Amino acid sequence: MTTTTIVRPLPRESRLAELFLAALGIAFAGYMIFGKSFAYLGLPPLYAGELLFLLGLTAALRARTGLNLVAGLATAPALCVAALMGWVLLRTLAGLREYRVDALRDGAVALYGGYAFVVIALLLDDPRRLGLLLRMFRWLARFVIPMAIIAFILGDVPFFAARAGELAAHLTGALVLALVGLVRVGPRWFLFVALGAMLAAAQNRGSMLAIAVPVGLALVAVGQWKRLAATLILGAGLLGAAAALDLEVELPNSDRPVSAAAMVNNITSIVAPSTGGNLDDTKQWRLRWWNTIVGYTVHGPYFWTGKGFGPNLAETDGYVVGLENGGPTLRSPHSIHMTYLARGGVPGLALWLLTCAVWMAAMLAAFWRARRLGERRWESFFLFITCYVASIIIDASFDVALEGPMLAVPFWTLIGIGIGAAMIFRAQVAASPSSPAAPPRRSGGLRGAALIALAALPALAPWPGTSSARAEEGRRAVSDPSGPCLLLRDVADRTIENLDLGPCGGEGLRVERARNVTIRNLTIRDTGDVGIYVEASEGVRIEENRIENALSGIRALSSSGVEVRCNSLRNVRGPIPAGQFVQFDKVTGAGNGIACNIGESEPGRGVPEDAISLFQSRGQPGAPILVSRNRLVGGGPSQSGGGIMLGDGGGSYLEARDNLLIDPGQYGIAVASGDHMTIAGNVVIARPQAFTNVGISVWNQYPEPCHSVTVSGNTVDWRARTGRPNPWWDAKNCPGTLWSLNRTLPLDPQREVAAQPACACRAAGRTARPEAGKESLKESLKEPGKDSAKEAAR
Repeated sequence: MTTTTIVRPLPRESRLAELFLAALGIAFAGYMIFGKSFAYLGLPPLYAGELLFLLGLTAALRARTGLNLVAGLATAPALCVAALMGWVLLRTLAGLREYRVDALRDGAVALYGGYAFVVIALLLDDPRRLGLLLRMFRWLARFVIPMAIIAFILGDVPFFAARAGELAAHLTGALVLALVGLVRVGPRWFLFVALGAMLAAAQNRGSMLAIAVPVGLALVAVGQWKRLAATLILGAGLLGAAAALDLEVELPNSDRPVSAAAMVNNITSIVAPSTGGNLDDTKQWRLRWWNTIVGYTVHGPYFWTGKGFGPNLAETDGYVVGLENGGPTLRSPHSIHMTYLARGGVPGLALWLLTCAVWMAAMLAAFWRARRLGERRWESFFLFITCYVASIIIDASFDVALEGPMLAVPFWTLIGIGIGAAMIFRAQVAASPSSPAAPPRRSGGLRGAALIALAALPALAPWPGTSSARAEEGRRAVSDPSGPCLLLRDVADRTIENLDLGPCGGEGLRVERARNVTIRNLTIRDTGDVGIYVEASEGVRIEENRIENALSGIRALSSSGVEVRCNSLRNVRGPIPAGQFVQFDKVTGAGNGIACNIGESEPGRGVPEDAISLFQSRGQPGAPILVSRNRLVGGGPSQSGGGIMLGDGGGSYLEARDNLLIDPGQYGIAVASGDHMTIAGNVVIARPQAFTNVGISVWNQYPEPCHSVTVSGNTVDWRARTGRPNPWWDAKNCPGTLWSLNRTLPLDPQREVAAQPACACRAAGRTARPEAGKESLKESLKEPGKDSAKEAAR
């Protein structure tokens, strides 16, 4: 039979979403480095920020889950954002006829909040995008922030127009990202960023506080008291040395030199008069203007309405500055709070303060919940987002910041990321039986969308706990509702076998820093976490075990020599980042394999993700990590999960051979990145369901290089959700991809099960399944009908 290769493009909505996220990263970088120069790209009134928002809105409206834009409103912070936007929109429309573009420009201070809802919708549509956003922040921290510091120093060079407050906010975000461990950077990076922080902090009070307060709180939150004390002592020492040497640096774009005296003046001017006349002058000028605003709003005729959006407040209030330099006059007071009060009245200020307070409370609640549950990566992420936003708010309290897109677009994007992440985290915790039960709610599309939880990088995956074991391996039946049923730590040359484990509050069996361990003939049921979890170990053999109703089946992290064979796994619950039958995470070296396992998912019994996932794992030339002769039946309703995922986050020398996949989910077998990948001799079958997309795909979805991929000798009978055949997809971004001898033809699932070569498994694998497994396999091969519809609705 002739080879058939059909290339199908990605759905347009997916391409739009990925394009928007890429453009968002470019916009963050542009605002960081070029400031106002980047903001003015475009044609009036559609500049860079407006064009980017239109792209994001289009992507959100075309997303697979159409209710996501509405779903975000089910949270208190999002309702506050919507209320603030609604009030500002009403006041903007009131002045639109008279002030035209000026009204829209001033109203953007809150109308950029639309970015928050776009981001929430896209995260609920595919929570893996949270991982993409985290990688974006890592890229910004590593590469863009140093460039922004250089641009700030060279401020008189054309097109470099970023201000000290903007740089301070982004520096704070990058510093906190590094301090909480979400990005790896070296000492030279810290030194250079510290230099940039000093330069920004020396320029004005807002920049100094925008850096010092959030970074100090982050150090306290992560328990780095010694580092905080050392930083304060070192800073005081450097200030003293600079004062003694009378060091002073003139920046090209500033009339305030960088010196010890300038730093001291910035500090003292916050609470007392300083020796810097310009500092006291600007402080008194602001205070007088702010008192004027309070007078005509809180105590005057503009209590309910403010002066609206459109008029130049400096002109109407009598505080015009800027004409002496020949440039444009200032339009707004140097405080976002006073801007809302002057333009939106007391209701505008109240809604703004309520939005900030409710959002901060939600983030802190998520932070403390993650800390209480031992989810250290989630905890770090919420701390990063909170400190980043706090830095922007602090800077905006002393400067004209959120009135323009340079900080408004990042600010509202971060607000949306925080809300979306909190929804995903809450859904993940609610789905875990180890977490406290919550009263049932009728939340419709929101809960369904949120339960398709995070498929981000392992940087956001649940961090294993450290519960101690309370059982001896000699017992036949072991259970522990408060932690792992069995814990092996720092052991070697051991065999664990013939045990019944469960129910377990944590893992069924947790193995840490072990060597030459065999895990055989265990029955593991009803675990709050992974059935078998292996970390930092070598030479681990997992065979002939039965695992049912676990968050994930088997997970190996940062290990080598891991063999997973002849296991029977049923009904992993998920959702992502859990929901795998087997996952290798940073498994490296020779002697690793996943072979002859049976994984079955019954409809309605969970939210499984990738049945077999190889994340950032690497084999060796001549000794690849081999995924072979596994049988995977059932998947969905996840819109991102499927059968066998190779090269997730990168990797090399990975092979999927001679596997049988039947209705495994959104896809069959996929290469997501990496090099020297092989997909050969597999049989992939799927009937049309609401989540089915493509049989075999090669598409680099990560910054890591992708090349040398072979797709050969596979047989595929795959129907997309629309019922059309969609066996293959090649994104053409993995050079050296070879497609050969692949076939598409009608396949009978039961016949393929009978024809699959047998494996030499004694108990739990091919030759003996749990009794219920036979019936579940038979049921899963049925065509959709009333029975399966009822089961899926359970």
